Amino acid sequence: MRRSALDAALMLALALLPVSGFAQAIGKIKVVSGEVTVERAGKPIPAALGAPIYQADRITTGKNGSIGLLLDDDSRLSLGPNSSIALDKFDFDLATSEGGCDVSMRKGTLSVVSGKLVQKTPGALKVRTPAAILAVRGTEFSVKVDEPDAEQRTQ
Repeated sequence: MRRSALDAALMLALALLPVSGFAQAIGKIKVVSGEVTVERAGKPIPAALGAPIYQADRITTGKNGSIGLLLDDDSRLSLGPNSSIALDKFDFDLATSEGGCDVSMRKGTLSVVSGKLVQKTPGALKVRTPAAILAVRGTEFSVKVDEPDAEQRTQ
């Protein structure tokens, strides 16, 4: 009886742990140059070639930074200098190629070459900018988001 109570307490403790502790990588860093950071669970980490990328990561490039990401569905995302994106959602079933990907872009430049998600379900990859939501149906595109000037930020 005592053993089952311990087992139940252990199972409850494991269930309450943050899911991010057991998160699976959704891709990796294929190219990195200059100043690039990955913010994970609120902590900045210098980007490193070959390092895994996880859902909910925020990636920021400095004035001389750029990065190329390869996601598990073979989508490729490239950020130029002074850019910032968040990988809000990535759900991909390797067997069926179904799922979805949501990326939020605050500023900078982003180029995308879509992978298996969009081949299976056009529009499954979405990029949110301050002004629009792009549902990717084709194979590649680029977008630029300018930072608001000081006057716009104070309004």
